[in-house]
Amino acid sequence: MKAVFLGIALLAISGCAGKTPPEAARVHGIAATDAPAIDACWRKVLTSPQHQALKEKMGDHADSPAAAMKSNPAMATPQEALLLQSLRQDYLAPCRKMALAAAAKVHPTIVAILTDSYARSDANTARLIDREITWGEYVSENQAIVTHRRAELLAAGERIQREQLPSPTR
Repeated sequence: MKAVFLGIALLAISGCAGKTPPEAARVHGIAATDAPAIDACWRKVLTSPQHQALKEKMGDHADSPAAAMKSNPAMATPQEALLLQSLRQDYLAPCRKMALAAAAKVHPTIVAILTDSYARSDANTARLIDREITWGEYVSENQAIVTHRRAELLAAGERIQREQLPSPTR
């Protein structure tokens, strides 16, 4: 997730690098400063006991679940629901907070996109915990959420880039 957020933020601004080097340098500086801690946080998510216990059902990367995961008809068990809640509270929430803080340094639009994406992800998790959807539906929706977030970040990057270009004079 971190790589996507910072990568898109960099793309958004670096396209202007020739025209506005200070802005590109600012975003590169944010990435260089914040990325290592955010990366370390996401690695902790993947190595957490909760994630390891659920890995077979949801994989390591929401954007690329295996076909078997996407077709899993099982509902979350009460124990899995507890693991998901703990994973979100103990591991995901701190990483999201760090990502949002870094995003706030880049552009408010990035914060809004991430906030919306996190809310959609939380709603999807709640539906799984409440046994409204299966594991297959859960991982499929998570994949859609990530795809949507990436598309929104790319579009926002293009808008930010256009905003950075000097206005034509007449």
